[in-house]
Amino acid sequence: MSRAYFSYLETGLGFSLLSWQEDKLRAFILPQKSKEKALSMFQKQARFSFYLRPQEKVPFPSLEERVQNYFEGYPVSFTTYPFYLDDLPPFTREVLKATALIPYGKTITYGQLAEKIGKPRASRAVGRALGQNPLPLLIPCHRVTARYDWGGYSTYGLRFKILLLSIESRPNPGGSFSPFV
Repeated sequence: MSRAYFSYLETGLGFSLLSWQEDKLRAFILPQKSKEKALSMFQKQARFSFYLRPQEKVPFPSLEERVQNYFEGYPVSFTTYPFYLDDLPPFTREVLKATALIPYGKTITYGQLAEKIGKPRASRAVGRALGQNPLPLLIPCHRVTARYDWGGYSTYGLRFKILLLSIESRPNPGGSFSPFV
């Protein structure tokens, strides 16, 4: 059984949960109303057997600050952090690695992402792969949309996807949004 660690990150929107293993980020839960809800979501979504140990501090420099800044509307990037994607299928890993490079405030379609990875006819497969993203926000799958609408956001729902895209399109950072209205 694997040993994974986790810590809660408090944001202006609630509590996120970050998990890591072998010095790589393993899972991220977008802000929830309570720590209990974040942990419950993590346990439902975990795609690996684990022995979970809480930690008070996240061992990744400035990650907590970047997450908080993101939810305050400041442009941030998470591409410098190592992701643990080893247990995902190769196609899914390829899609997620390409998705991690989509810049803050930009969107692309499922079809464009399929073209980026050299599989122009795989837009539906790209959508399914994004649905397996264990690190939403850090691997910004919310920035991938359908050609004529928002597309999906499987675990969190379309409302959260629109919230994240709204945060990124704000002209004046610093305020707060609430997905719990």
